[in-house]
Amino acid sequence: MMNIKKLFFALAIAVLTIGATVSCCKDGKDADKPVELSSGETANCYVVSAKGTYSFPAVKGNSAESVGNVREAEVLWESFGSMVEPNAGDLVSEVRFEDGKIIFNASGKKGNAVIAAKDGTGTILWSWHIWMTDKPREQVYDNNAGIMMDRNLGATSATPDDITSFGLLYQWGRKDPFRGAGELVSAENGKSSLISTTAKWPDAVVSDKTTGTIEYAVSHPMTFIIENSNNSDWFYTDEWDSDDTRWQPGKTVYDPCPAGWRVPDGGSDGIWAKALGITDDYFESTGGWDTGHSGVDFSKTDKPLATGETVWYPYEGLIYSDSGNLSLALDLGGYWSVTKRSHYGYVLAMMKYDQAVMPYLDSPRAHGCSVRCMKVR
Repeated sequence: MMNIKKLFFALAIAVLTIGATVSCCKDGKDADKPVELSSGETANCYVVSAKGTYSFPAVKGNSAESVGNVREAEVLWESFGSMVEPNAGDLVSEVRFEDGKIIFNASGKKGNAVIAAKDGTGTILWSWHIWMTDKPREQVYDNNAGIMMDRNLGATSATPDDITSFGLLYQWGRKDPFRGAGELVSAENGKSSLISTTAKWPDAVVSDKTTGTIEYAVSHPMTFIIENSNNSDWFYTDEWDSDDTRWQPGKTVYDPCPAGWRVPDGGSDGIWAKALGITDDYFESTGGWDTGHSGVDFSKTDKPLATGETVWYPYEGLIYSDSGNLSLALDLGGYWSVTKRSHYGYVLAMMKYDQAVMPYLDSPRAHGCSVRCMKVR
C-alpha cells in the first residue's frame, strides 16, 4: 500500500510539473520571445545572421517617432541577390504588428527583404530593409580616414567576382533599396539583368510636384523616381537647388545603413580621398584591376584604400536618373556619399576600361548607386 501511495504522489507531481511547463510555453515569455534587433539604436536596416524570430519598433529610422497608426505589416519583396527566383517566405515569413513592434520569422538563408507597415487604407507608412547576411566586417582605411564595411549595403558576401558581393542600389537621400544586377554578364542594349524578387516592381515615375516629395518616396518605396529637369534630382523643386537635409554627415532619419553605420562623407575631404592620400578628383590606377572582370581590389592598387586584406569594390553599374534602367554593370561602379556640390551628390566612381578612379565625381541625385556604409565615429 505504501508503494502505491508513493507512486501516486510521484505521478501527481509530474502532472503538475508538465502543466506548469505548458503554461509557461503558452505565455511565450521564454522560448518564443523574439530577438530585439534595435537594442541600443533603431535604424532603417537591420542585419539578421541566423534563423529565428525577431522584432523591432515601428519608428522612423534612428528616431523615436512612431510611423503612425499601423494596421498591418507585410513583406514587400524578398531576394537572394541573384537570378535565382525565390518563393514567398523563403527568407522572411509570419510578419505581423504587435504592441508597437514589427515581428517576423527569418529562415536563416542569405538575401534581402523589405517589410512595410500600412495603415487602415493600405497606405505604406514606413518600410525597413532586412539584410540577411553574416555580420559585415570592419575595415580600417589608411591615413586614419575612417572605418568602412567590407561589403556593399545589401551584399551577402565580400567575395571578389561573386554576384552576391554586388548588393542593392539607392537614390540619394532615400532609405529604400532598389534591385541591382543579377548576373555577371555584360549588358545587352545598355540594360543589365536585375536580381529576381518575389514581387512585381512598379514602373518608374517622373518627378513632379506630387511624385517628387519625401512623402511620396516613403509611401512608394519600390518606385524609382526619374529626375526632374530643374535640378537632376528625384526631389522636385522649381529652383536649381534641392533639399540637402535628406542625407547629412550626421546620420539622418532617411539613412539606409544599419545602426552604428551611415552613408560616408565624400568630396576632397571625404573618406576615399583621405585614404587614397590624394586631392585630385581623377587618376588612372594600376594593380588590383586584374582580380577579375567585375570590380577592383583596393588593397592591391598603387593607391590603396587599405592594406592587409581584400578591399573589394564591384562594378555594379547604376540606375540611370533619366530612364530608371540599370546600365553599365561590369563597367562602372558608383558609391554614394552624403556630400553635395550644388544640386549634385558626390560619388566614388571607378571606370573599368581606362582603370580610372574618381574619388569625388559629381552625380545627379536621381541616379541609383551603391552604398558602402561608414562606421559612425
